[in-house]
Amino acid sequence: MILELKIQNFLSFKNEVTFSFEATSDNTLENYYIAIQPDGTKLLKMAMVYGANASGKSNLIKAFEFLNDFVHELPEEKDTITHFVPFMFDRTKNEPGIFELLFYVNGKKHKYQLKIDCGTVYEEKLYYYPGTQPAIVFNRYFDDNKQISVIEFGSKIKISNQAHGAIQLTTLKNTSVLAAYNRVNIQIPEIKKVVDWFKEQYMFSITPYDAELTAFSDGKIQENIKNKKQALKFIQEADFNITDIFFKELIKPVPDNFLKVLNAVPGVDEEIDKIRKEKAIHYEETYFTHKIVNGGKVNSFPLSKERQSRGTMRFYGLSGPFFYTIENNAFLPIDEIGSALHPLLVQHFLREFLKKSKNAQLLFTTHNISLLLEKDILRKDAIWFTEKEEDGSTAMYSMAEYNIRKELSFYNAYKQGKFGAIPEFD
Repeated sequence: MILELKIQNFLSFKNEVTFSFEATSDNTLENYYIAIQPDGTKLLKMAMVYGANASGKSNLIKAFEFLNDFVHELPEEKDTITHFVPFMFDRTKNEPGIFELLFYVNGKKHKYQLKIDCGTVYEEKLYYYPGTQPAIVFNRYFDDNKQISVIEFGSKIKISNQAHGAIQLTTLKNTSVLAAYNRVNIQIPEIKKVVDWFKEQYMFSITPYDAELTAFSDGKIQENIKNKKQALKFIQEADFNITDIFFKELIKPVPDNFLKVLNAVPGVDEEIDKIRKEKAIHYEETYFTHKIVNGGKVNSFPLSKERQSRGTMRFYGLSGPFFYTIENNAFLPIDEIGSALHPLLVQHFLREFLKKSKNAQLLFTTHNISLLLEKDILRKDAIWFTEKEEDGSTAMYSMAEYNIRKELSFYNAYKQGKFGAIPEFD
């Protein structure tokens, strides 16, 4: 589970900001909103971010996404960019950005620190907490004179000189030590469990128009019948007429001009060779069976995913990440959770997440202020705001910082501008 993320000089976050899942002493909805860690820390299972357009809400999601991508990607060339983007409106555009992630792996607290620009990692550190004080797993820094990254392992880490050298050699100046570790055939338990956590319990970010979303849910359905039953029940809440989900293999002829392009492709590739021989592409299409009652007679009609409403496909696409997150106690970030969805469906999604989650976490951005009327899904410390400052940077803060009684209307207070983070009109 994630405790907090600190960000400085990344996108609109010019100055250091801290987003936190740590719960305050407030006992509102404590039974199903909070997960207590072995060290006694209370973590929220859900947090929501409000703010005007262009205030930086999406950039918080992008910060989580950047870290996730960075620890997985292994560039082949040392000059490949890192996809880091600094705050661009003053001199900070020439300075590195800083990230610090506090998180729990199997109930044990960890800290990951990163100092980076678009081409170089200047510092990268990983700690774990065997007790109240942290122990270093590795400390990586950039040697300006030699133009290489230097990695030092903590005294508690058992690693041979040969293994140390292999990781050192693989860690290019634009590469994470965690990504380099994945490339070498070495076992370091303190690193492996963190790498596995990022891989299995740190989900990809979902955007408002995520084209890959339905593909993820398709894949989960094809794994086993349990996933299919879960997804079917889930999507029926968006379109009650749907009674089945299935996949049909389709064949599409390939035009001659495209075949000429394929024939010019060098090397051997089984898929390309198959297309050349058959002059066609085989692919699977997702279909949904709709039950229609007309004149007392029940009929079933299969329709491809292209014939479904955007809202139906959005909710179906969320089914795979929803159940994966719940079952794997993972972290799921969603930008604009209400995109194409009815507000009542969003409320249902959030209630189901809180009820089913044990140690899973959901972070989402939204413009849907009607959620602030639903006291059964609200805690002050779970509501965050972003606001654009005069210099174009983003300020971020929690409702918990405001002295407002929880029995009062959060909705009215927000509309009246008591928390800021709303559009300003002349």
